Amino acid sequence: MISYQSPGVYIEEVAAGPQPVTAAPTSVVAIVGATRRGPVQEPTRITGWSEFQTVFGSRPVAGGYTAQAVYGFFENGGPAAYVVRADDSVRATWEVLRADDTTVEFGVEATSPGSWANELGVAVTLDTTAGSGVLYASGVVLAADGTLTAGEEQKTLTVQSVVGVAAGDPVQIVTSAGVPRPATVDSVDIPGSRLTLSVPAGEELALPAKATWVVAAVPSTATTLRLAAGAGFQRGDVLSAVTPSMARIPAVVDGMTAGAPGLTLTLASQVNQVLPGGGFAVRVVRLTADLPQPTSPDPKVVPLSALSWKDTPVPETGDLETGHQAVAAGGLTGAWEKARTRLEFPAAVPAGPIEIDVRLAARQFRETVTLDHPSRASLAERYSFVPNGTVLKLSGAGGATLSLTRDSAAADGWATAASDPEDKVWTEVEVLKPADATKGIVVRCVRPPEPGSDFIELAPGKRHAIARAEHQGGNVHVIAVEGTSPVTVGDTGRYPLFAFRTTTLSPLRFALKVTERGTEVESYTQLAVHPDHPRFYRKDGLVNGVSPRITVGPPTGGALTPQVLPRFVRPKVAGSDRPITTAGLKKGFDQLERVAEPAMVICPDVLTFTDTLLQADVVGAMTRHCEEFRRFAIIDAPAYRDEALAEWRSSVVNSVQAATYAPHLKMVNLEADSVERIVTVPPSGFVAGVFARTDRERGVHKAPANERVSGIVGSVEDYTQRRQDLLNPAGVNLIRAFPGRGTRVWGARTSSDDVLWRYVNVRRLFNLIETSVERSTNWVVFEPNTQDTWLRIRVSVENFLDQLFRSGALAGTSPEQAYRVRVGLGETMTETDVDLGLVITEVAVAPAKPAEFVIFRFSHKRLTE
Repeated sequence: MISYQSPGVYIEEVAAGPQPVTAAPTSVVAIVGATRRGPVQEPTRITGWSEFQTVFGSRPVAGGYTAQAVYGFFENGGPAAYVVRADDSVRATWEVLRADDTTVEFGVEATSPGSWANELGVAVTLDTTAGSGVLYASGVVLAADGTLTAGEEQKTLTVQSVVGVAAGDPVQIVTSAGVPRPATVDSVDIPGSRLTLSVPAGEELALPAKATWVVAAVPSTATTLRLAAGAGFQRGDVLSAVTPSMARIPAVVDGMTAGAPGLTLTLASQVNQVLPGGGFAVRVVRLTADLPQPTSPDPKVVPLSALSWKDTPVPETGDLETGHQAVAAGGLTGAWEKARTRLEFPAAVPAGPIEIDVRLAARQFRETVTLDHPSRASLAERYSFVPNGTVLKLSGAGGATLSLTRDSAAADGWATAASDPEDKVWTEVEVLKPADATKGIVVRCVRPPEPGSDFIELAPGKRHAIARAEHQGGNVHVIAVEGTSPVTVGDTGRYPLFAFRTTTLSPLRFALKVTERGTEVESYTQLAVHPDHPRFYRKDGLVNGVSPRITVGPPTGGALTPQVLPRFVRPKVAGSDRPITTAGLKKGFDQLERVAEPAMVICPDVLTFTDTLLQADVVGAMTRHCEEFRRFAIIDAPAYRDEALAEWRSSVVNSVQAATYAPHLKMVNLEADSVERIVTVPPSGFVAGVFARTDRERGVHKAPANERVSGIVGSVEDYTQRRQDLLNPAGVNLIRAFPGRGTRVWGARTSSDDVLWRYVNVRRLFNLIETSVERSTNWVVFEPNTQDTWLRIRVSVENFLDQLFRSGALAGTSPEQAYRVRVGLGETMTETDVDLGLVITEVAVAPAKPAEFVIFRFSHKRLTE
């Protein structure tokens, strides 16, 4: 009792009346059986056929009936179902490997067992899209005579940008023609965009008016990187710094600091080599091809002849002689073998795209042709792009040669020659190197040279800026270099193209992709391997818990390096379907103890066993579960003839919490591409749907009989009344077709010989009442065992029963006839019962029983009656 200590207003909440009894659900079914996919031995609630297809697969298990039962349940009005997958199938797994092809980084599993996962493909690729950064690199703005000479210790240079550089930073001065020279930043003039540099004494460093850059020079002992620009980095990222020469310097990000003059990355260890901010290097271009099918006999080796090129123009053998690396489908990285005629990979290469990086070079023009006694004029027309003064060399059979010098001013386009080309058939044409490359040089190049940024090395160590590049069709170009005096061309016949490139930094993450039947269905990008990383691949909500098809396992451990990054995937275990077992089904019934909602239980897959003893074992476990948890079992009878069917029911099923139904039904095959259009299935799923529909439309007290069955095209047996005369007393409820009324459930008896519990609706009505009272009277526990509590109990139960009476669920013309509730000392309890803590309530109800036999008695009537 509350004690009030001071004056004031106090609010108290008191019970307004007896606790109401809420009706328990009766329309939810539990289905135990085999499915193609989905969680195993885990009751999973679904609310429609489409949801079942998503979770458990759209195709039925061969020889099983669970999928068809679920379809039939929802087709007939079922609201929700708990599906327990009980088969012991094998789960498909994959191994995600590092670049060495032997070390497993982590495992991937299908979300559920079964052969369905064999239609999946799993691939990983490097993902550099998360962010990027650059070190300091800026072009120098020089006076016309800007040079650094021997003995000069300092030089102030005007640069295009000073963002990302600070006093004391080591830098390099880079030119197109020379080796990078070291320097140190003494001071930075931000408003004037000027750097004052210290150059080591004795260094001679000429700065031409063009193509001069100042770039960062991160020492090999550095554990920090200051970026001139960058974003997207995270602690735990594997960092890849790609230098202009395509060298890849790895590092691991341990921290980040934002501030002037730029973002600073703290590394987990030293970079171990000098890292320049940029430099001149041979251009690298990416060519694309397609591998139509895996190669044989060795699928790790891909001859160039096996590739189908997607590029225009198609690369020639000469273009591929400077190959850098190749990346196949799934991120598999390969390299060139020595002869440069094939690519070698660490694992089997799947069919699909292949990207090939090559170092770009211009090649002296040659072509193999057939020129049948050509005239000088026709040659001039064909090779009109050849610069004046350049020699065209023709070669033919027997070692015959002819050289023609281009002269566009001549009548026939050529200077005078000793002989006429019309004398022979020529099979090869070569454009010889010119005396002066500023006038133009004819080359073949798989990608167009870029004037203004590209340099061409016409002789070892001699690089010249490209002033002009004219495309002549295909891979033919005419290049002219800058220069006021003649530029000679070396004899190599191959001229690398150089350009200034900055060193690029990017966080190396990976993408995980899933395909189904060859079509990409899932893609997870920017995943990391460090557990502290925000995008750690195993963090919930990235892959696990999101993907309906796969889960990823823990990493194998080891140092965090670029070599740890996943590179490709190989299958480990193929998924397979195993037949259902009695132990699996019985375990499935046990799992239903964890959920309270189901009021019906079905197991159509019990009929996958042909042995009656095995059927009886599963049916017995099913009915025992229903008797213990106050649920109702809908039993599928085998496709037997009448006498055998009655005997089977009598010997296998005997429970007041079960009803047996026959015959099997015909329905359209759920597999649209199957040869069989119509299949035969047990009826329990369809009958459970009829139960649920009847509960919703009429109430659980209405016998679920004389109700139509939807979603079928017929049944395997056409029962007559005479045949039902044998089966109905035996407790086998039939599904019959009636002209003009469709196919209907035509029986409502339990599988018990107890007359008191003969009818399905009576048993289910008591299940409803008992379960509802049980769940709604927990408030009584530990209440005072006194008259007030007994009264509240009686009123709560009476109110609930009165609702049922008014809805027609109970027989009688008055509540007194329909039900009785008694509780109290001297009525249902003794003093000893009270001392033992017992509250005993007696409830009696008069259920409404079905009119199973409708009899009309006819007789003659006399006129005088």
